[in-house]
Amino acid sequence: MIKVHDRIDVAAADLPRLQAMIATAYLPAAAARGLTLVDSAVSPPLVLVDRPLTLWLQWELANVEAFWIARNIGGNDPSVAAFWSEVDGFCVDRERSYLLPDQPAHSAALLTRPTSLSAYLVRPGGWRETAQLYLRTGADENARRTVEDVLAGAAGLPGLSFQQWGTNSVTDFGAGHYTWDLLYPDAATAAAAHASPLWQQHVMPVLRKYCASWSALGLDTIGAGLRNSKLTGGVKRTALFRRLAGADGARAPGFEAATLDMPAHIDSIINWRLSRARVLDWDSGHQTWDYVWEQEYASLDGLLGAYMIHPHHWAHVDRAFDPESGQQFIDVRLCHAFCSQAESLLGCEAP
Repeated sequence: MIKVHDRIDVAAADLPRLQAMIATAYLPAAAARGLTLVDSAVSPPLVLVDRPLTLWLQWELANVEAFWIARNIGGNDPSVAAFWSEVDGFCVDRERSYLLPDQPAHSAALLTRPTSLSAYLVRPGGWRETAQLYLRTGADENARRTVEDVLAGAAGLPGLSFQQWGTNSVTDFGAGHYTWDLLYPDAATAAAAHASPLWQQHVMPVLRKYCASWSALGLDTIGAGLRNSKLTGGVKRTALFRRLAGADGARAPGFEAATLDMPAHIDSIINWRLSRARVLDWDSGHQTWDYVWEQEYASLDGLLGAYMIHPHHWAHVDRAFDPESGQQFIDVRLCHAFCSQAESLLGCEAP
């Protein structure tokens, strides 16, 4: 059982409006998403002239699977974000938290603790570019084969240190059909490769013909780590994030630190890199991104299992993505791509 706790600070005059909105515009849909309201209260038990009232709401969700179902439905329903946007328009502050039952022996066993990452932290060398390639609607096997042949042939780009491409397992969450990574000694070498005949006469014409769009990003490292630079036969996950329009930029350092702290709690993340995204001149211009968050796993279970069910993810970091949290910083329209890889791309960047 997961306990969900909402704290909403509101002026006394606006409390009836808030309560009515929750009862009529929020509760029915919340119940349909799996949230059960178990308690509500107001504090303090009087009106003070120098401070707002606080409405406390406590909900329950059956388990972590129910959490992600509710999050997926709520994150993709514009009416949920619209509801909380209206609440934010007249309330002072709010925050959603997740609680562990206060049973000391039980709680102590469930509380997770981070491990030190100091032995694994690295500063990647070289200059890397990453791309998501979105095929045109109705692309057939011939189109796929042509694109894949060009990606494989791009290994001949002048100055290229390493490249890797993979077919993404799913495209349901903003992912392209392919993830393509290119590593160069430096940005100048990459620019020269982009000017080469192979790039200009072969790579770009195929992308323009067979892809509806593509995101092409250069990576400015915020932090990275390697537990196993020689990882083979693993899974690479590439997530692209954009800041929520109007979000307070002061939240960026906290979001970045919490994201980079994930491997300290989730040891299935073997290698990782968080970067600020730099839009490249060969980007198709259809989307903008602010962050690239890459992880490598030994198997798909590490991503879809341990990563998804760990409380550092769903109870802590995910609040930056959740319109219901009161702490949202990242737009819910993200890219979540993952594909098999023969060898560790992040390991190839080790200085």
